[in-house]
Amino acid sequence: MTRKQAGALPTVQEIAAWLADQDGAPRTTEATQAFGIRGMENRRAFKALYKDARKLGRDGANTIGGLPPVTMLVIQRISNDGDLIAVPEKWDKPPAPAVIVNPGRQGGALAVGTRILARIEKESGEIVAHPIKIFTGPPPRPDAVLAIVEEGHRGSLELREAQPGRPRRWKLDGKRPQGLEVGQLVLAKPEPRRPGRASRDFRASIISVHGDAENPAMFGLAMMEQLGAPIDFPANVLAEAEAAKPPELGGREDLRTLPLLTIDGADARDFDDAVFAEPFGRKGWRIIVAIADVSSYVPPGSALDVSARARGNSTYLPDRAIPMLPEALSNGLCSLKPGEDRACLFVEMKFSAEGKRTAHRVGRGLMQSHWRLTYEDAQAIADGALPDHPAQGATQNLYAAFDCLLKGREKRAPLELDLPERVVVFDDKGVAVDIAKRRGLASHKLIEEMMVQANASAAESVLEARAEALYRVHEKPDAERIGLLAEQAARMGLMHPGARLDHPRLINDVLGKADDPAVRTVLSELILRAQAQARYNPECAPHFGLSLEAYLHFTSPIRRYADLVAHRSLIQALGLGTGGEAPDRAELDVIAGEINKTERRSISVERAVVDRYVALLGKAFEGKELEGRIAGANRVGLFVRFEEPYLDGFAPAALLPQDYWRLSRDGMSMDGRSSGMSYRIGDSVTARIREVEVATGSVTLELSPPEGGLRRKRGGKRLIKKRRR
Repeated sequence: MTRKQAGALPTVQEIAAWLADQDGAPRTTEATQAFGIRGMENRRAFKALYKDARKLGRDGANTIGGLPPVTMLVIQRISNDGDLIAVPEKWDKPPAPAVIVNPGRQGGALAVGTRILARIEKESGEIVAHPIKIFTGPPPRPDAVLAIVEEGHRGSLELREAQPGRPRRWKLDGKRPQGLEVGQLVLAKPEPRRPGRASRDFRASIISVHGDAENPAMFGLAMMEQLGAPIDFPANVLAEAEAAKPPELGGREDLRTLPLLTIDGADARDFDDAVFAEPFGRKGWRIIVAIADVSSYVPPGSALDVSARARGNSTYLPDRAIPMLPEALSNGLCSLKPGEDRACLFVEMKFSAEGKRTAHRVGRGLMQSHWRLTYEDAQAIADGALPDHPAQGATQNLYAAFDCLLKGREKRAPLELDLPERVVVFDDKGVAVDIAKRRGLASHKLIEEMMVQANASAAESVLEARAEALYRVHEKPDAERIGLLAEQAARMGLMHPGARLDHPRLINDVLGKADDPAVRTVLSELILRAQAQARYNPECAPHFGLSLEAYLHFTSPIRRYADLVAHRSLIQALGLGTGGEAPDRAELDVIAGEINKTERRSISVERAVVDRYVALLGKAFEGKELEGRIAGANRVGLFVRFEEPYLDGFAPAALLPQDYWRLSRDGMSMDGRSSGMSYRIGDSVTARIREVEVATGSVTLELSPPEGGLRRKRGGKRLIKKRRR
């Protein structure tokens, strides 16, 4: 066994697998030779891995969050609060777990791309890596960063990373692009430090220039380029989309007389689902969910298919959408526009009066949408505000069917988190003017529940046909984190001490007892952080959040590649015609890894851009004091959520009242060692917005002392002392 690359180290699992095939217990020197380890530095690192592999072989379960206690990591990024985030250098089945790196005294030697051998521990419910050895060789691939152009020494230009926390800095290297100015956002490539230069003489060359760093719209496109996300479509992809022809009935079921309708946001342009409901049996309901048949236009292996797979999903930025499919399909032949013949896959479901799904079938049809409603339109019709609307009868049926579905939903008890979505509001000229909460209507929940039922039906159909597909899997929350959350809820008087939160119904009960909407939102965010991230997997497993044993994505093939894969699987398994060349299991494993990454890529871009719009609108409140609530804590400070205006901010420990501040063991508070003061998640606080920087999306806060003054623990009781004025 040899290592093809100098410095390449095996994983603990690889060493453990090798040990399992050996007779007896080989010495470290034998293992070193077997794995072809060269160099003193690598031998030392391998020795630590070998020791851990032997221990892993003995107890078989010596992992922390799925990671061995000693493992090789690569620093992948810097989080919004300045933490270094690393992933395993090798990981067989994506997504790879992300861990926080505690830099200790070696912080100056750590950067994105650095390889480290680290000891893994669990601290305050988080997985933390403590570096044992830092490898100074080049990172696995070139590192592109987003940076802000700043004025340097004697009129020179320098670059500062467009990240909050502890940004890196570089001197400008190479040719200066024409028109480059201070304050612009650029994509840059850090250069290796040349021999003979000062230890802090870091340089970077510019890859591309993206305009004003204070313009959040520029940041979104620049970040997409940084992450290698496609934006424009190649000519051959556009040509295939333009060549698509309107559908014909052929062997499809004719649904065109069925009064299907779409309900979407006012700004939606692609309509991929339509719904219909009518009474069935004794107080039961028949519901049909029709979905755009994208597989009719995107054959496997075509240029369209290769492009859609590389994108993985559409990315929705506040000011624009970057679609998975060209507009000729996403807003044209695949969009269920009123009065137009459209190819579809549909799920027909029947429900009892108690909201239990008693039957379902998947078919392929030709349909027409009879009406296009917005969420507000549908709600107004249901409330009687639009009595003469032609869709009144169809809409009233949908709401009556939804009332029936709610009975089944209540028995199923999916997770009901109160997480208002931040929406950037633009004026007629496209200028951002406000950050608002998306108003939750019954019409939103109606469509959500009908899509959940359609997705669950599709998953069951795949299982019944014993076909391969990509399931949407959501594991149970981390036991330690959910335990800490239970302790916090007990302190707030929302549940009994020692009670468990291991089922969505129990979590919902706690949230329902929180009278203050702000407290409910903070608790919902804590619950969200305790959750495992939902992901795609060819292996069927339960979805904790939805309380379902089998679930996949089927209802949005215009904007998610996973749904297109589900359509192909169903077409092939159920014999529904052409376009059903579904991937085999090995290929599904690869696709799952790819689209899990593209999904996280889109989420990270969308959040980063919204953060910068929040900062842009928060500029108006710079220097002002606001009332907020502590929404989170980490080792370097506190996160605060404000309701009016609706924005977030971060209070570094250095700007808290003078003291030595440290994160509590449960991760729920920042405690002052000398004063006894404590800031706890959920506490109301007064904060002054000290500084806002749009380019990094950072809103820096300065907190007043905790409400009520000093809080000390004596004999297990918390005492309150008034502050001296």
